[in-house]
Formats: sequence, C-alpha cells, structure tokens
Amino acid sequence: MCGGGAGTRLLTVGFNARLVACFVWSILSLTSPTSAWMYSLLNVFSWRQAGTGRSHEIRMIFHRLSSISQMPLHPYFIFDGPDCPQLKRGKDIVHPCYPPLLVQHFQELLMAFGFSWHMAPGEAEVELACLQSCALVDVVVTPYNNALLFGATCIVRSGIPPSGKYEDMQLYSSDTLQNCTGLKWGDLLLIMLMSSVDSETGCWWCSTDVAHRLVNYGFGKTLFQAAIMFQFMEFMEFVARWRDNVCEVLRTDPQHLLRRRHHELARIIVEERIEFPDPAILAMYLLPLTSWSEGRHPPIAVVRSCQPDLASLAEFCSRRLGWSPDTIQSRLMGARAGAAMRALLQVSLAIVPNMPTPPHHPPSTAARERQ
Repeated sequence: MCGGGAGTRLLTVGFNARLVACFVWSILSLTSPTSAWMYSLLNVFSWRQAGTGRSHEIRMIFHRLSSISQMPLHPYFIFDGPDCPQLKRGKDIVHPCYPPLLVQHFQELLMAFGFSWHMAPGEAEVELACLQSCALVDVVVTPYNNALLFGATCIVRSGIPPSGKYEDMQLYSSDTLQNCTGLKWGDLLLIMLMSSVDSETGCWWCSTDVAHRLVNYGFGKTLFQAAIMFQFMEFMEFVARWRDNVCEVLRTDPQHLLRRRHHELARIIVEERIEFPDPAILAMYLLPLTSWSEGRHPPIAVVRSCQPDLASLAEFCSRRLGWSPDTIQSRLMGARAGAAMRALLQVSLAIVPNMPTPPHHPPSTAARERQ
C-alpha cells in the first residue's frame, strides 16, 4: 500500500500481459524474498510456441491470476499492439501475431477475475511506462531495466535464475538511479546503445563498463540534446561528427577516464557498426508509440479492480480447460479467497471516499532530461 496526503491507498501495479506467466511476485513485502507469495516458476509461457486449446499455458495463467487476486493491490494488464516494433533491445525479434485464441482466453480470464486491461497500439512495456508517468500505476513489473528509458520511474525486476526460484526481486527507481550513479536519461541511452547485443553473433560488442566510462566524456548528453533539437538531416550530420569523436576518444582516452585505450572497439564502430547509433532504435526510445501519441485519448482515467465473478470462472474452467465439477470446486479456492479480499478492499475504499484522481500528463523528452 502507498501513503500520501489522502491517507493510505492501494498500490496500483502494471503488468505486461506477455510476461505474466513468467513470474508472480510478492507485493506484501518487497523486502522479504522468502515470502509465501513467491513461487518457483519457470518461463512456461511462450507467445511463439503456445498452444491454442485447453493449453498448459492457460492453466498456468489461471493460477497466476488467482494468486494476484488475493494480493492487496489493483493490477492492470497491457497487451502488445498491432504496431509493436520487431526490434527490441537490439536483439529480440517480436512476433506480433500471437495465437489469437490464447489471447482471447487470457482476456476472458482477466474479465472474470475483475481485472482491467487494454491493448497498446505498440509495445506493452512502453505503454506501461507511460501509465506510470501519468501516475496511473505506481510500479511496473518487468524483467527489463531499460523500461526506465521509456519513462518508467519505479520497476520491480526479476530474472529467472537457473534454480527457477524467485529469491532475488529487485526494485529500481529513476530517482535512486540518478542519486546513486549521477546518470541522466541521455547517459542511460548511450549505455544502452553501446552495450546492446549484436543481432548476428548474439554477443555484446561493447561492455557496459566501457560504455559507463564513456558517459564521463558527455557523449550521452550531447546525443540526446541533438536528437531533440535538430531536424533529421541536421541530426545525421551531427551524428557523423559525434561518431568520429567517440572513436577518437576510444583510441586516445585523452582525459584517462576509460583507464585504457580501446582501438578494437573504435574499429568495430567504423567498420562493422556503420549505422551507430541506429536512427530506428533512437526513434523507438525518443518517440515511442503509445495511446497518448498523436493526440489520442488516454485509455483509462483510474486503475481499479472488482471482485472475481466466480460463476464466470467456473464456466471458463469447464468450457476452456475441461475440468470436472470436483476439480473446479478445488481450483476455485484461491479465487474465492480473492473475492473475499476484493470485498474487503471495496469496504476500505468506502471508508475513505473521494480519493483524488491523479493527473494525466504524458511523458515528454524534456521531462526525461530533468531526471
């Protein structure tokens, strides 16, 4: 729960629908990694390989949503949209054509559990960051740190360790990151561009350590300023000079901030990464497609959740999963607990009426620069 001038309120949490079945995390105590809410989960949900019938994936999603329904929070789910970029983080190829029946069943479950969702026009992760920038969600759940580059201010990150156990949940915030490291948005952008994975070899062509040290020469700040100030042709002329300067610093390290010279890295930029920095990747971070783009209207005004519809859930389990009445009776125990939790939450909201609605201000590049 969150405290504020209006008293205590429920935490609102944004989930990327594509990643829900990868993990369920504890919101009751972020500082208690051994909480009973932690599940030993593997990434069993794959949009690329998932079945479309009475699938194992849907059963897993059902149990994850059942667990989330028992948590004192308001979850909100975002699906990747039709214009989701194929290039992500410099390496991943996203297939925008998800199994339609799987998506449909997932959305049916969300409605039955009383959870809200919408489909982003582009990438779900960008949309979630925008929701957080507009104060519609308090925290974003994602395994990717670069959500901060899209404007997310607070994320919970969890990887999938070899053991399959989620015992290392990490909380990141833009304020803490800047206070601890002094890195601004342009610096983070440079580190991301320099340390992305090569799409052909699958290897990092520059370590994050070198990229971090290169930030001290101010290349991230100047690149960001040029990107928001110059027209395209002027920007491309600037980039040519900027890239030459980067290579010269890598070869000579005039202020000894890199601790050693990097002739091979300069050669890679000149001979192999001739489009560095890639304008398409820059545009993906500087001008991401969201529900707020091009004068669109915000999809929601406030994040709330309702009690699970137990009758609808029972019908879904029978029709979509083929469970017997006895199995349904057993498997709905968690959903019943969730219904009780949601009822208690509605009572608490009635006790604290007229809670203020957060302002809706879409993120801007200027706001990122102030970070």
